[in-house]
Amino acid sequence: MLPHQLPPDNDLEEEYYRVYFGSDAEYYLHKLAQYRQGTRFTFNIGAFFFGIFWMLYRKLYKEALLAMVLIVVLSLLVENLTKALGLNQSTTTLVNNAFTILWSTFLGFVGNWLYLRQARAKVTKVLAQQPNEELAAASLQRTGGITLIPHIIVAAFILLGLLFFQFLRPN
Repeated sequence: MLPHQLPPDNDLEEEYYRVYFGSDAEYYLHKLAQYRQGTRFTFNIGAFFFGIFWMLYRKLYKEALLAMVLIVVLSLLVENLTKALGLNQSTTTLVNNAFTILWSTFLGFVGNWLYLRQARAKVTKVLAQQPNEELAAASLQRTGGITLIPHIIVAAFILLGLLFFQFLRPN
């Protein structure tokens, strides 16, 4: 079921979503209300500018992995297409820039939908498994919100890679 098809909200359900959304609860509760009123896609500036990093920040791990695979596949297709067509470097750069803008715009428009879809699934699952309100809220607080852990891991790998290649480089 999509977020805009959610049953009528109530105060307790809103509190569960508020706990899940964490510090940005007001923004996402407003987006959830829009979905319930039939607005399927709204624009998320964070998803537009930060894409996969925004997805990781919002704990959309499967979606981020899928996005990474799609980016690699589409990039290879664009590269092979530009080579097959014999396009020059400036045209290839233009095509890559257009692809980046289209991809970012797509993520900007589907970001909220993806996050609300995940929120609904997590809230529904926790409420079905945990009848105790306090334990349900604690579980939603753990599974929802944001995380910087993937960003720290990526930064550590980049730093290690830079250090590794620094020592391998001839003087």
